[in-house]
Amino acid sequence: MKRIFLLIISLCMLICATFRSGYTKTWIEDFNEAQLNSWKEFEDVDNRTTWQPKDGHLDVWVERIPRAHFQRHHLEFIRFPLHAEQLRVKVTIFEVENAKVGIFIGQYTHDRNVLRRSYEISQDFIWGPGEFPDQDPDVQYDIKNEIEIVFDKGHFELLSDGEHILKFDEPNLPHIDCLGLFVYMSEVPLGHVVLDDFIISGPSIPSKGSLDVKSYGKAAVLWGELKR
Repeated sequence: MKRIFLLIISLCMLICATFRSGYTKTWIEDFNEAQLNSWKEFEDVDNRTTWQPKDGHLDVWVERIPRAHFQRHHLEFIRFPLHAEQLRVKVTIFEVENAKVGIFIGQYTHDRNVLRRSYEISQDFIWGPGEFPDQDPDVQYDIKNEIEIVFDKGHFELLSDGEHILKFDEPNLPHIDCLGLFVYMSEVPLGHVVLDDFIISGPSIPSKGSLDVKSYGKAAVLWGELKR
């Protein structure tokens, strides 16, 4: 009897999640394509950064620029036009060596500058937009496996593996239209990062991927167990 009760609760939760998915759509970048068709590399005149899909992951190598004490390299998401008052974005960190990774999120300027109105949220620190100085949280933390950002009309929340890290407000950003990844390193000769599953979800996001299919499948299995 207890097992049946638990199955009913699980089935209800999955059904609720399925209904919610009709209103919040999900785009999944699993890096299984041979080319980075959804992405645009920033100009790198010294050819110091290599971004490439490999074995279903995003494989990134960064070579140190001579005399640079600290450097950041960016990859812009361009697969579809983005204008979101609400969204959730996360990336799974598979491997890091002599480097760290983050998500930048914000707005383009009139001349399509990517970073002047964007926050760069990394594994351990946040860099604020140049147009809004001194508004980023001056706090350090330590994220290992997953960076997740929830945006709601100027309100930002940072999570990792479902746990709350911090939150802050930016009234100058009522919506988001600029999004991407970045890696950074200090005085080391070579950095390496491997990422998996860059996922964007929200009411205005188109669907690509199989999260909803998995939910339907799990619900069908639970329903079959209930009938038995």
